[in-house]
Amino acid sequence: MQENFIIYNEEYVLIKDILKSLKTNTRAEIVFITDSEGHCIASTGEMEDSHLNSISSLIAGSMAAVNGIGQMLKVEKFTTILTESTDKNLHISSINDRTMLIVIFDNSSNLGIIRFRVKSAIQDLEKVFITINEKLKLSAFEEGSSPFEGVSDADIDEIFGD
Repeated sequence: MQENFIIYNEEYVLIKDILKSLKTNTRAEIVFITDSEGHCIASTGEMEDSHLNSISSLIAGSMAAVNGIGQMLKVEKFTTILTESTDKNLHISSINDRTMLIVIFDNSSNLGIIRFRVKSAIQDLEKVFITINEKLKLSAFEEGSSPFEGVSDADIDEIFGD
């Protein structure tokens, strides 16, 4: 299991802006990002949270399964999955090793435009996630140090009112 990652407010706003722009420019119904464990990170569009969380989980499992097939076929990694039906379609793309971008769209959207816009959005999202990782590295505690270093019993008593 991977450690949960932190998204700072400034980067979250950037992510939401990228998703909103992608949704508008592709006429998608919903656009969202999920992590490899199936947790929805950010979304734009209308869908019940419970459905979004379930879909995120299933998509993460699907991507893992497809990449398992890829290993058997000696393919390093599949980066995109396209699933089509008569009325709804899914375009799933890897952003990095931990995150995926999902676009749910109907047949009024153009697949070529979706592929083009997703490619551009992924480049923008990669930059945002690099910034997040750099911020996390800067704020990380040195190995072996405690996050409670410098906190006295008096400080704890003051916080908890003892």
